[in-house]
Order: sequence, then structure tokens, then C-alpha cells
Amino acid sequence: MPLVIRMSHHGRTNRPFFRVGVYDVRTRRDGPPVEALGWYDPRVADPEKQFAVKAERVAHWFSMGARVSPTVRSFLKRKGIAVPATKTTRDRLAKDAPRRERAAAKRKAAKAKA
Repeated sequence: MPLVIRMSHHGRTNRPFFRVGVYDVRTRRDGPPVEALGWYDPRVADPEKQFAVKAERVAHWFSMGARVSPTVRSFLKRKGIAVPATKTTRDRLAKDAPRRERAAAKRKAAKAKA
């Protein structure tokens, strides 16, 4: 079961509130979490009090292989919590570079033949 640490939307109209939790990737946005880890309140004026999370539980879920959403990743970094590196699109493109170069060379050779 692939897991992700992300936010779910709560609150009312014009008064957003988000809960941070561990979710199965197939769970809908506001579905039930596997475990609640904290919260984010964007309307609080003090940035230190906007985001609260259980750091030890986050570390536990990272050790279990949970991924993290980009938004929660930025909040965790702001709090000083270590976030494991993941493969980015740039990493995948770098890995595929030789294949793309061979394909371009084949296209160029076919064009020169014609």
C-alpha cells in the first residue's frame, strides 16, 4: 500500500483549515487518514503558529517508505525536519538522456538518407 504524507481540506467557506496526515495514495482528498500528524492554518498571522506537526511520527512514516507532497515538503523544510530525497523529473530525464541522444541520431541519419 503506497503511502503519502499530504494535507486534507477542512474548515468552512472563506475559513480554510488543513490537516496533515498519512494517506493511502488512492484515498480521496478529504478521506480518512491512516494517521493524523498535524495541521496547517493559513489564516494565523504568526508563521510559527501556522503549522504544527509531530516530527517523530513523520520520521517514522518516512522510514516506512511514505512519500511527501510538495506542499507538505516545503512546510517540513521550513520547520527544519529532514525530508528524504526523491527522484525528480530532472533525475529521470538525465537517466534517459543517452536514449534520447540515440533516437535523435537515428532521426538525423534517416533524414540524411532521404
